[in-house]
Amino acid sequence: MASDHVLEAALEQMDDIIAGSKVMVEFTNGLTDLGSPVSAGSPLQVLQLAEELRLALELQDGEGRDTLRLQLPGSTAQTLREWLDKGMVNRQPCLNNETYQERLDRLEGDKESLVLQVSVLTEQVEAQGEKIRDLEASLEEHHHKLISTEEMLQQELLNRTSLETQKLDLMDEVSYLKLKLVSMDEDHNHVDKDDKQHKAEALLHELRALKAKVDDLEKEKSQYERKLKATKTEIAELQQRLASKDAEIESLQNRLLSRGTTNSDGLERDLEMQRLKIGMESLLAANDEKDRHIEELTALLAQYRKCKDVMMLSQ
Repeated sequence: MASDHVLEAALEQMDDIIAGSKVMVEFTNGLTDLGSPVSAGSPLQVLQLAEELRLALELQDGEGRDTLRLQLPGSTAQTLREWLDKGMVNRQPCLNNETYQERLDRLEGDKESLVLQVSVLTEQVEAQGEKIRDLEASLEEHHHKLISTEEMLQQELLNRTSLETQKLDLMDEVSYLKLKLVSMDEDHNHVDKDDKQHKAEALLHELRALKAKVDDLEKEKSQYERKLKATKTEIAELQQRLASKDAEIESLQNRLLSRGTTNSDGLERDLEMQRLKIGMESLLAANDEKDRHIEELTALLAQYRKCKDVMMLSQ
C-alpha cells in the first residue's frame, strides 16, 4: 500500500540521519522546542512539519487515519509520494525482518547515546582545561621562586666578592709583616733587649689581631657555604617540580590533542620552559665558580697559617 511505502521511506531517511546527516543534526536540536520559529521553506521546517505529522498520525486510530487520507488533496498526496519514492531507489529492505517500531526505538536509542557521549566528552574537556589552568598557575609560582633564588645567588656573589677583597688586604698585610720580620732580623744586633721585646710584643699583638680577623673570615665563609648548599638544594627541588609540572602539562596536552583539540599556547610554554632550564644551568655554573673561589680562599688561609707558624718559631 502507498501508506506503507511512505512509512518505510521515512524510516530509511531516519537511518541516514543517524549516520551523520548535517540537516538532521539541526533537526535534532530543534526538536527540544517544536514551537521555536524557523525560516519559511527551510529544510529544518520541512523536517519539523514531517515530525509533527507523524506524531499526529500516531494519535489517530485506524478509522481516523483513513478519514484523513480521504480528505487529503490528491495533489498533496502525489507530491509526498513522489518525494518519498525518490528516496527508496536502491534502498535495501529491513534486515532480519525488523519492525518499524523496533527501528524507531533503535534510532531513538542511538540518538540518546550520541547526545550522552557529546555531554561526557564536553565535561572531560572542561575538567582538563581547568586542570591545565591550575598547573599553569603553579608553574608561574615556581617561576617567581626561581627569580627570587637567582636574586639570592646574586647577593651571595656580591658577598663573595667582598670576601675576595678582604683576602687581598690580608695578603698585603701578611707581606708587610714578613718584611717587618726581615727588618727585625737585620736590626737584631743593633737594638737593645728592651727595644726588641717591645717590638716583639707589638708584632705579637698585630698577629693576634690578624688571627681574629682570619677567624671571623672563616666563620663568614662557613656561613656562606651553608647558604650556598641550601640554595643548591632548593634549586634541585625546584628543578624536580618544574620537570614534574612540565611532564603533567605535556600529558594533558597530548590527551586533548588526541580528541581533536588544539592549544595555541603550547609553543609559548615550551619556550618559557627552555628559558627556565637555561637560567637554571647558568645558576649552576655560577655556583661551581663560587665553589672554586671558596677553595682558593681556603688555600690562601692555609698559606697564611703556615706563615704565622714560621713567624712564631722565629721569635
